[in-house]
Amino acid sequence: MPKDVPAATLAAAAGTRRIWISAGLTLALCGAFLCAIFPTEIEGAVRVWLESTAYNHCFLIPAVAAYLAWDRRETLAGLEPRPDLRVVLLLVPLAALWLIAATLSILEAQQFVLVAMFEVMALAIMGWRVYRAMLTPFLYLFLLVPSGGFLVPSLQDFTARFVVVGLRIVGIPTFSDGTFIEIPAGTFVVAEACAGLRFLVASVAFGILFATLTYRSWTRRAIFIALSVLVPIIANGFRAFGLLVLAELTGNTTAVMADHILYGWLFFSLVTFVQIGIGMTFTDGNQRAAAAPLIAAGAAKPLRPWRLGLVAVACLAVAASGPVYAQVRDWGVPHGQLADLRPPAAGSGWSEAMPSDVWKPHVIGADREFFEGFSGGGDTVLRYVALYRTSGFHNNLVRSGNRLADDDQWHVGGHGVARVAIGGTERTVAAAEIGNGMRRLLVWSFYVVNGQILASPMQAKLAQLRDLFGSGSPVAAYVVVATEESATAEHAKSVLQRFIEEMSSPTDYLERVAGSARR
Repeated sequence: MPKDVPAATLAAAAGTRRIWISAGLTLALCGAFLCAIFPTEIEGAVRVWLESTAYNHCFLIPAVAAYLAWDRRETLAGLEPRPDLRVVLLLVPLAALWLIAATLSILEAQQFVLVAMFEVMALAIMGWRVYRAMLTPFLYLFLLVPSGGFLVPSLQDFTARFVVVGLRIVGIPTFSDGTFIEIPAGTFVVAEACAGLRFLVASVAFGILFATLTYRSWTRRAIFIALSVLVPIIANGFRAFGLLVLAELTGNTTAVMADHILYGWLFFSLVTFVQIGIGMTFTDGNQRAAAAPLIAAGAAKPLRPWRLGLVAVACLAVAASGPVYAQVRDWGVPHGQLADLRPPAAGSGWSEAMPSDVWKPHVIGADREFFEGFSGGGDTVLRYVALYRTSGFHNNLVRSGNRLADDDQWHVGGHGVARVAIGGTERTVAAAEIGNGMRRLLVWSFYVVNGQILASPMQAKLAQLRDLFGSGSPVAAYVVVATEESATAEHAKSVLQRFIEEMSSPTDYLERVAGSARR
């Protein structure tokens, strides 16, 4: 500090440092309280970071965000945090969004809302000018959410189609069935691990960092971030195509198995270097603006500590309103017994047959499950029924981890819908074909919520949402029936139609179950 700086300016600088320290500590405490208020979201994110290689990099996100903030220290030198109580109002719709997401059991949405709450708290505590100056490091924190799993089926489909087109172009005989690809060297599957999601999310995280540090123009930043999305998707298609060509040329499928250990990340590193090379061709020289002068004494009103505390308390109170409402709603729920219930009756033309099949839906958190086999007219049907208590706030009727079958043993060949008479009324149900080697099963499934037969998880979620502030049926069900496609697909459809039409009405059955659950 030069010796000729006036004492008043030095005092103002010291006051600014105190304000920064107070605001920083307040924001850190608010972040800690958010973690305590929303433990499910935090635990869920950390568990995914640990278990999935696609999100291991998330542990570095806070450090990268801190570096991006430090990189802006000269810009921040002339600014002071200015708490704004009006910003707290932005937390009201976020609290409502969290309540909706939690009601629908969409953990990923809950986590996004949680980060958005922290962003609003940062804005309320730091003020508009400081938040705008640190917009990039603050927004970078959204990458803490392990998002993108919903893209896996689309990425698998794109990769499989890309590989099939490439193999046919180079003249290798190819047969494909969804994500299964058969060539003379053997049969391969584009599994979830081969979809390229881990490359994509890591590339986006790197692309945002590189674009922020390299470019001044928002247009150039957007172009490079777009490249960070497109390049890994296309590159993953080339990777899978190259491995199958290698397997065909060498006759050794071991090379493909080694990909997950060695080739994958080496290939990704090469692609990253290519991205950097492309990005450097249109750099604009990102130069920081000169540091702002020290704030002169009396240039701004001094920050009162009580105002900082008031903003923090108001933020936490509004953020906690959703979990508090959820807890109050759960306290008033009677927990009836479902353990002694019997499953819905099958038609008179069907007799029980112990299921010996390895197929069974993979469902999380059901309060009661039935898995049975039935035979009739020379055909066999497998039926799975899961019951859920839906009163109160927390229930597991629709979970992202639910699957029609174990992904390690079965693959889904296609999705669709079917029309079938249920309880005397024609309804729409979800239809899928799943395979295991040469075996094929036709699977129909539907949800029963508040007396409605619903085909999709989204419809079931919306039905739950409509009951958020109401008092609908305390019990819902997920019903799945399956039969072998041993003859023709049309025969399998007729078997399932006959079984469901003759089965006792699921809505009537749940009405009786609801009476037990209310006791």
